[in-house]
Amino acid sequence: MFRIEDFQTPAELKAMEATIRRACDAAVRDPFAQFLFIDRYTRWNGYAGALVAKLSGNIGESQDLFLDANEPDRAQAVRGMDVAGHVLDATVDEHLDKGHRVPHRTLAQAMRKAAADYAGLSIADRNALSEPQPAWLQDVVARTFRDYGSVAHDAEALIRSIGTHIGSESMADREYAIIDRVFRAERHHEGFYQYLRERDFRVELGGKLVHAYAWITIHATFESQGVEAEHLAEAMKALELAARYRPESRERILELAREGFRHFADIQRDFFVHVEQECRNAAESRQRAA
Repeated sequence: MFRIEDFQTPAELKAMEATIRRACDAAVRDPFAQFLFIDRYTRWNGYAGALVAKLSGNIGESQDLFLDANEPDRAQAVRGMDVAGHVLDATVDEHLDKGHRVPHRTLAQAMRKAAADYAGLSIADRNALSEPQPAWLQDVVARTFRDYGSVAHDAEALIRSIGTHIGSESMADREYAIIDRVFRAERHHEGFYQYLRERDFRVELGGKLVHAYAWITIHATFESQGVEAEHLAEAMKALELAARYRPESRERILELAREGFRHFADIQRDFFVHVEQECRNAAESRQRAA
């Protein structure tokens, strides 16, 4: 069985967590900086559901690639949908959360709106800060599209993208847990979280009240795992089946998946390094102006 330890060493995990932590610490220095962090994070993550669905579809379309060698009838040997189903599991939640009955994107938008209200930003301010996206964020998004998107009927590209998916799910579990620790556990009665508590965590969005912090806690909390852990388990099953139904050795399958994982690790590191700097610059600028 493939294990997540095949992809990331304890030292790499520790370094990743420290990078995320520094960005979160920079964000909570100032309400404006916290809005920037949430705006950038929700923008980047807003493509997750679509990209996972695209990857699943490309795998399922590739009926010529994933075949059961023990089935002599070639038409009966097609197993692409078996692999694809374990990828698709993650995007089902993204498109419609089982508990809140809205897409995860809607929950993210609720959090962004609450953060903007907390920072006292006008609609004009919000639009000016979000559009156009900073060049570094455009680069992060473009690279995520490239590595997650893959193409149908290209076995190596699909295996790499499954590795990217594994990277995304495993790293997101730590991202949300650290965000929750900094935003909520360490500031339970102050700052943004206290602001949400005083408003029963709800904001109006699309004509209904939506929970403005659930986007974090459904994925993971500082003390427990959420849907990301489930999605990671399914992603690992997808890789196992891909290895079973491909002629390459397990070593080659793992090598390809690791390439995709490393690509995503680089993207994630760049996101948090850039957003940390942006938040620090914003907080320091406001302090000088005060």
